[in-house]
Amino acid sequence: MIASSRIIFLALAFLCALAPTAFAADATSQREQQWNRAVRAAEQEGEVVLSALSEVGEVFTHGGFQKKFPKIKLNVVPARGGDQVTRIMAERRAGKFLVDVGNMGNTSPYRLYQTRVLDPIASAFLIPEVADESKWWQGKHQFIDPEGKYIFVYVAAPLYLVGYNTKLVNPSEFKSYWDLLNPKWKGKIVVFDLQAGGFAATRDRFFYHHPELGADFLTRLHSDMDVTLYRQYPQGEDWLAAGKYSLCLCRHQSISEAKSQGLPVDLVEPSAFKEGIGIETRAKTLVLMNKAPHPNAAKVFISWFLSREGQIDFQKTSAKFTDAGAEGSLRMDIPKDDIPPRNRIHAGGKYLPQWNPDHFEMKPIIQLINQAQAKAKKQ
Repeated sequence: MIASSRIIFLALAFLCALAPTAFAADATSQREQQWNRAVRAAEQEGEVVLSALSEVGEVFTHGGFQKKFPKIKLNVVPARGGDQVTRIMAERRAGKFLVDVGNMGNTSPYRLYQTRVLDPIASAFLIPEVADESKWWQGKHQFIDPEGKYIFVYVAAPLYLVGYNTKLVNPSEFKSYWDLLNPKWKGKIVVFDLQAGGFAATRDRFFYHHPELGADFLTRLHSDMDVTLYRQYPQGEDWLAAGKYSLCLCRHQSISEAKSQGLPVDLVEPSAFKEGIGIETRAKTLVLMNKAPHPNAAKVFISWFLSREGQIDFQKTSAKFTDAGAEGSLRMDIPKDDIPPRNRIHAGGKYLPQWNPDHFEMKPIIQLINQAQAKAKKQ
């Protein structure tokens, strides 16, 4: 009896030891079945409509999704950030729900969040590795919206704010952003206008909310330095290259493109400034529209795109179709060898993410700059 009891005990112990493995295998099988069902449903829908910023549309068009899922047509609709939102909202007011997924900048998707036309994006994380936050920078998913559910950030890169004419400026002169207010630069700075949105909004949020810069810095820049504003790329960059101005607070992409053409322009490294390095999304945020016309295709696209395979593909494709070179995914479990040093974030750096939802209200910044410009006109 004792021997029989011991045999039964050992058998039960053996089965218990196998149970976790069996349960894990069963869970894996269920996830695979769920994924396969979603792919089949997406193939029946036959299409996913992606609203993308004009400058990054080709990254998606030439990416690997279409090869991976040939039965799901990726329809990329390019537009500027503000135009994206205007079009989407006009369509919805007319009862037309035409967009599944949006790839946007910083400010434009926040308007969609405020009007409650987005679904929580985690509902599209059908692949476990995408939902696993340990795979991402700082061990968590990054979001712009205050609820941390809707506007997903998948790229981060240093925020380059200052371009210069290489024949007129020695970049080693800059140790702090306050050095831009040196009287020697008065009348020699051209600035992309905040009223034009896009990069300018990110730039001025960085200045305004930085504890070492703030309202005083922006006020003095616009009231004391006789800056010239412009609203159309690449007007300011052309003026900089021609030597009409020495410094330009303008898009890094435009400066990088001009430099690649052999023009005498470059960017001051953000690490040169003691105030630290702002990091931005480079207009790479992802949203899932509610009432999407192709809901299964939308989820398959998002899941694959944010997977390890999809983000490796994104980095390589962005290297071909982005003027500034490959942009680094916030997935930390993929190689970064193809990311240019200027686009990398490194462990231990003093980084200041520019997607804090508490900073997105632009009215006080616009009012402050308008007052500073009015003061400058009276002087």
